[in-house]
Amino acid sequence: MGYVAPTKNEQAVQYGSRDAAKTHAVQKVSRIEPAKWQRLQRQEEQNAYKLEEQEALLRKRREIEKKLYGKGHRFDRKA
Repeated sequence: MGYVAPTKNEQAVQYGSRDAAKTHAVQKVSRIEPAKWQRLQRQEEQNAYKLEEQEALLRKRREIEKKLYGKGHRFDRKA
């Protein structure tokens, strides 16, 4: 058996000489403020109901138009 001279371990030297980070690499995100619910005034409530009624009427109108004009149906006939 022969003599093996000591060698430098470059990885160990780099690890030992590194600067440890004093701050985190990813910054902490602050918390989000919880949502505050506000009561609707009487007039705003009525406007919301009117919009729903108008949308329902519009949907009904479109259904009737589809039936009258025959749109929205697939036909399987030869021309």
